[in-house]
Amino acid sequence: MTPDPAGAAIRRRLADAPVGRHALLEAAFAGHRLRPGPAVQAASVCPPPGSAQPRHLPVVATDREDVAARVARLLSGLAWAIVTRPDRDGLVRVEVPRAVYHRVARALSGAWRDARHAFERPPVDPGAAVALWRMAMLVDGIGPQRDMVYLRAGTPALAEVLVSAAEAVGLAPVVEHVRGGPAVVLCHPGEVHWLLAQAGAGEPGAGVAGGARAGAGEAARLWATGVSGPARA
Repeated sequence: MTPDPAGAAIRRRLADAPVGRHALLEAAFAGHRLRPGPAVQAASVCPPPGSAQPRHLPVVATDREDVAARVARLLSGLAWAIVTRPDRDGLVRVEVPRAVYHRVARALSGAWRDARHAFERPPVDPGAAVALWRMAMLVDGIGPQRDMVYLRAGTPALAEVLVSAAEAVGLAPVVEHVRGGPAVVLCHPGEVHWLLAQAGAGEPGAGVAGGARAGAGEAARLWATGVSGPARA
């Protein structure tokens, strides 16, 4: 695969974005989207006979170290989370101490349930919408083109949440039905640049292709003055 320096830089900025007041929402999205499989959970909670009880249990399993590192940061208000890489499957895991595992799992489940309800009815908190999309972009990647966001939602329910969050800040997402579940797509470069700027991954002073829509700097100004979405032609 051809290296994509621009895409890698975007991912770094998303992963390193400050942890704000919607940290639990971001972590809840990751916990929902990247929940460890039943076999992993069973082996962790009930290890084979003769094996010691693990001191930590997984809440997220992913193949991306930057995702795991951000989730661990997001969970710092709940528990001391660690990032581990078991040898048998190569997945990176975010784990929390066994003693607080159930408390953390309940908090993530509750936060995700509350978020789904909140995005179903206005008014929607724009900061929450951006936080949700920040983690979604980090989990599922930017692209396949730099001026396009293509998120594999996996389930119709998750696609609906992403669409509601995007529409709440004036974006125009498109749902594409593909094998493996629906994908949610942002096709307008101006909207992509605006969203990246709000999520902490925008290029300072970057313009919009063709000048058709506001660039990242203009989007930030609009947000600061209370306009809930990118300027569009």
